[in-house]
Amino acid sequence: MLVYAANGALAVADLVTRKLRSRQGKAYNVCVLARSEAKARELLDDADSNTSNNDIEGGLNVVELNLVGDDKAGDEQLCEAIKGELAIRYCVEGGVKTSTRDESDSGGGSRRGYVDTLSNATGIVISVGTTAFPTKRWAGGNTPQAIDQEAVSRIANLAASNCPSLRRMVLLTSVGVYRTDQMPFLILNLFGVLDAKRSGENAVKAAASEGNFSYSIVRPGRLVGGPYTNLDLAKLFQIEGGAENGVTVDKGDTLLGDCKRDACAEAVVQCLENESCLDVEFSMISNEEMALTTEQWGEAFVGMR
Repeated sequence: MLVYAANGALAVADLVTRKLRSRQGKAYNVCVLARSEAKARELLDDADSNTSNNDIEGGLNVVELNLVGDDKAGDEQLCEAIKGELAIRYCVEGGVKTSTRDESDSGGGSRRGYVDTLSNATGIVISVGTTAFPTKRWAGGNTPQAIDQEAVSRIANLAASNCPSLRRMVLLTSVGVYRTDQMPFLILNLFGVLDAKRSGENAVKAAASEGNFSYSIVRPGRLVGGPYTNLDLAKLFQIEGGAENGVTVDKGDTLLGDCKRDACAEAVVQCLENESCLDVEFSMISNEEMALTTEQWGEAFVGMR
């Protein structure tokens, strides 16, 4: 399973990664792809410190990778990574330089050793994005068009042509991608972020048809709640989610409201694991009800087809 994340979407990918690593009876081997290995390890090590060791069954590896810009070296790294096993995160932030790694066999984190351990990828999660309006996060060309459209398209197309074992691809986008002529999405889309996300969605669906795998498009409302990328606030994760992590889900792009990050991450994991989730696209917001069971998620997925 490959999990790609960036900027504001990083918190959701943290949760997806943690949920995969602690899934009962499923010892997923988690591998993280990030712009900065040190930053990724710091974030994930902090997450582990707030989680019982008994809850973590899968291993963890970290590899550096970047796909923003014209440098095709990232494509070569991705082709190798896409042939991988479980849960890889790709961070797009702060520039377009492609990181490289020592390919010697020395050390547990070497790129060659990493590639050798990954051979049976069955799922990919894409959770990338940048700010809707110009900020310092756009530096180095990290615009919505570069990330939500071009980087997503590269990931999807490379997966379709290099991963014959791939069964599922999950893309996290946003509500409003098909309502850009309505408020508040008319304002949100002034610099084209929703247009770029919609293009990314189309690329994933086209790649799924070409590569013969199923897709899921998850469109959450405004993401709220912990954890935050600020490590000083990491403990907030302990009070987010839980039994009251209820969600309202609906086929297409129809809802408006807030969505807890933990609830969003659970939806992503359900898209990967639930056998009823095949070629669906849906919007979701949080409510104050009990969290959906796996069976209820399955029923919801069937209703979306």
